[in-house]
Amino acid sequence: MVMIFKSVVMVTLPTFFVLICIFFLGEISFSHLIYSYVCVLFFTMLVVRPFIINIYSLTDYVNDLASDRQVEEPRLERLKSISQLPQAFINMRNSWEKKKKQTASLITEYETLVDSLPDILLMCNNELKIVRTNKAARALFGQNLATKLLATIVPNDDLLNAIAVVMEDHVGRTMEFQLDREGVIDFKAIIELFPAASGDNIAVIITLNDITKLRQVGKMQADFVANASHEIRTPLTSIIGYVETLLGPAKDDIAVHGEFLQIIGEQATRMKKLIGDLLSLSKIEMSEHAAPGSKVDMLQIIRNVKESYAWAVKEKNMTIRLELQDALPFAKGEESELMQVIHNLIGNAIKYGNAGTEVLVTARVTSIMPEDPNLVKIQRAICISVIDHGDGVAREDIPRLTERFYRVDSARSKAGGTGLGLAIVKHIIHRHRGVLSIESVVGEGSTFSIYLHIYVS
Repeated sequence: MVMIFKSVVMVTLPTFFVLICIFFLGEISFSHLIYSYVCVLFFTMLVVRPFIINIYSLTDYVNDLASDRQVEEPRLERLKSISQLPQAFINMRNSWEKKKKQTASLITEYETLVDSLPDILLMCNNELKIVRTNKAARALFGQNLATKLLATIVPNDDLLNAIAVVMEDHVGRTMEFQLDREGVIDFKAIIELFPAASGDNIAVIITLNDITKLRQVGKMQADFVANASHEIRTPLTSIIGYVETLLGPAKDDIAVHGEFLQIIGEQATRMKKLIGDLLSLSKIEMSEHAAPGSKVDMLQIIRNVKESYAWAVKEKNMTIRLELQDALPFAKGEESELMQVIHNLIGNAIKYGNAGTEVLVTARVTSIMPEDPNLVKIQRAICISVIDHGDGVAREDIPRLTERFYRVDSARSKAGGTGLGLAIVKHIIHRHRGVLSIESVVGEGSTFSIYLHIYVS
């Protein structure tokens, strides 16, 4: 009300000055001057007050809009005659609301996009305090990273020095470093300056790509080539040596010809088996992305493989005992590959089992399964186990049994294997979206179990 009165006084000031002039000219008395001005003030108040109230309402409305507050549109009856001013403000508010929603939607989209990136993003200010991160960064380094110093989150001098160089030279760069977090992790870092950085805003963006598995794959490939070359070179060297002996010093020694030719034949067979396993493994890896979907009778496969090893079992005075669930459902897979799995597992059990012992093969449907992504969506699976009574394998060696050419000791190498049997089993089972489980006790024996999906027509 005070503000309205002041506004009315300001409006009536010219009239008051005119009345003062008339008073000094002697045309009116002082009392008439006061009465006249009070009347002017009163009637001006009646006329101007609604307009002033509307102007103040409009002012408050504009201030609320500027403060981004949600308010109702003011009722400006007295200002409707002033062109389209009220409607203009209403249009302005609608435009702001629309742009505000568009901006909020765009920010949400960008945040979702940044969070969905598999690489780690760390956004820092000029003081290298973290301003923003994405989901991958929070998953590795923990929640509530904002305002923390980068050096406390990623304590690596090489990275921090590289960031300092980028901020000084204003040129992005890429570098690699290692971080010890419950094991060594290899990272590839991409460091870029953020344009128009100031104050606590983002100044530099660090993208971290975990290349640990990539380096492991590279090392595995190098080891594979070296091991494959060694495995092929060994029998080849032996063959060449015996052939040179037969062609040279033992050319006329008929007595040793048979023995040497038998050794050459064994080494050639070993090379043939090794090359066959390598080709088989390569073929499986090429088709590993596509899971087979045919129905396979595992009971028949187990019985057929048992019969194929009748001679090998007799030579070591061993027995193969089957405990098979009646009416075992069909497995989902490819028959030839699953037959190779059973063949390799039973063959290993005979090869590394002690003479005079028993190899037990079981097949059943089970609802108790290992925790593995390939089995999380199913309630039951076919479990086939091959149990031997051999020397067993130490706990620390079990994870490496499925590596190519890995052998626990030299005795296993002398047993005649190529070192690829369990690697083939692992890749076949992985292609079938199943699981290979290995348990072993030193001095007692080992249990190799595979879990397969049940065929559903």
